[in-house]
Amino acid sequence: MSESKQHKEFGIISKVFHWSIFLLFLVQFGNAIAMYAVATKDYYPKDIFEAHKSVGLLLLFIAVARLMWRKLTPLPPWPESMTEFEKKSFHFLEIGLYTVMFLMPLSGYVFSLASGYGFKFFGLFEVPDLVGKNANLALFGKILHRVTAFIIVAFVVSHVSLILRRHFDSKDQFINRMSFLKSKTNS
Repeated sequence: MSESKQHKEFGIISKVFHWSIFLLFLVQFGNAIAMYAVATKDYYPKDIFEAHKSVGLLLLFIAVARLMWRKLTPLPPWPESMTEFEKKSFHFLEIGLYTVMFLMPLSGYVFSLASGYGFKFFGLFEVPDLVGKNANLALFGKILHRVTAFIIVAFVVSHVSLILRRHFDSKDQFINRMSFLKSKTNS
């Protein structure tokens, strides 16, 4: 990889964090759909719910590590042809995505534990209950968790749309900044 290309892309650790979080959020959405498709008033699929909660907590840990890594490592420079509006749009989405990366698992944690549903992290150990059973707090966590799900979708769609528009409207191989695929040019 040429030095000029290397400085235009995110590093391997940033890419692993990025795609791990994206893929785990996809898993979580699929799991959430499955949970509510099979759960009834009389049937609570504990294994599915506990897996969802465990992956959510794992996502929170990865998000914390990702944010720490983000603060410790320099970002690749923006392409010279990028407008200030594009830069501000990407920055706004970055802040929004980091916010929901924390809100989603934290609100799920509050919803679950305040509802009285403790859980084991991947069956290994009981997750500490730092909130206690509280119906009002559980309702708040539930609403925030569900609203955040829609916000995540909006932010991800906006993020992908901006990336694709930028990539196809310019000649700077923008999508390769966070891709594991090799670019077709030697820039």
